[in-house]
Amino acid sequence: MPLYEYKALTPDGKVITETLDAPNEQGVTKMIFSKGFRPVAVKKIKAAAKSGGSTEINLFKKKIRLEEVVLFTRELVTLLRAGVPMLTAMEALASQSGEALGEVLNKIYVAIMSGKSFSQSLDQHPDVFPKIYVNSVYAGEMSGSLDEVLERMVQVMQHDEETTRKVKSAMKYPMFVISAMIGAFFVIMTMVVPKFAGIFDSMGMELPIFTKILIALSEFSEKYALYILGVGAALFISFKFYVKTDAGRLWWDKILMKIPIIGNLVIKSSMARFTKMFETLNKSGLPILQTLDTVSQAVGNAAMEQTIKQVALGVERGQGISGSMKRFNIFPPMVIRMISIGEQSGSLDEMLGSVASHYDVEVDYAIKNLTSMIEPILTLVIGGAVVVMAFGIFLPMWGMVGAVQ
Repeated sequence: MPLYEYKALTPDGKVITETLDAPNEQGVTKMIFSKGFRPVAVKKIKAAAKSGGSTEINLFKKKIRLEEVVLFTRELVTLLRAGVPMLTAMEALASQSGEALGEVLNKIYVAIMSGKSFSQSLDQHPDVFPKIYVNSVYAGEMSGSLDEVLERMVQVMQHDEETTRKVKSAMKYPMFVISAMIGAFFVIMTMVVPKFAGIFDSMGMELPIFTKILIALSEFSEKYALYILGVGAALFISFKFYVKTDAGRLWWDKILMKIPIIGNLVIKSSMARFTKMFETLNKSGLPILQTLDTVSQAVGNAAMEQTIKQVALGVERGQGISGSMKRFNIFPPMVIRMISIGEQSGSLDEMLGSVASHYDVEVDYAIKNLTSMIEPILTLVIGGAVVVMAFGIFLPMWGMVGAVQ
């Protein structure tokens, strides 16, 4: 069995550190309580460290899918509404979940046993439970409606996953076609055109301007193929690293919002997430400033996140939500108008729900529009490339045939 090191509080107030063998962290916690101690921290000692060998590095840690978190939340709601205590529910769900999620739930179980609240325990695992999830749970704990909050979170997560899946699905086809075009162009330039260039050179004939350009590109691609691939790979890797930084993500998200066709989809998708999450947290009873801060981090667009934080500053100064939003062009007039009506009538949740439903439809329409517009654009690009290739290769061939005749 694995070896665990734990810290515990004794009945007389002393903190002790000991090790013991147990099947999992849950088993360690039970043993600690059986001794009359209160657990403070539990840590698994890796086998390699114990034997003095090399430390184990898990490069292939299994990622916890959103579907697993949704299923866990659904089952937790069911158990809580059936009157099952939180610790008993967590123990049961940890034992029947997948290995990766089960390990996380065991750690949450231990944290709750040591005196932390459910939301504090969840907050220790931000890669599994995002900020909006943790803050919603906190609001549910404060209002005594944890089961209702968790049920709403299930709807938010499913809605968010479905929107993301639709957007990714719409982008797969154009990305595949563009990648295939680049690959085909590179193969033609380095393998096909050089053979025709040799034939034309041996004939000693005057070549059309299209053919000269094509041969020049081919010679450049053939001569510097490795450099082109290396520079291309370096630029791609640099881009991926840069957009992971705060400045890079903000720069890229701003560009995405300005790209024709795609920008419209990005804005509508961000608005759908913003209004849906705003509605969910506002219903949970979270303070408005904390709600805006949480929503800004969960909306999925750095430019939108920056703007929502500016809106929160305006609300803090007493400008109201809609009044503060009017200062930014990023919010469509309909969103501002509906939120303004909600503030004045005291029905902000209903207005946010209506806007979220509207943008769900708009996102579906934008995705269909994106697909229908990208196909003819790609067809024109491919057709243009084929025409250039045809003129560059076949015009000299026709000249050769005419000369022979």
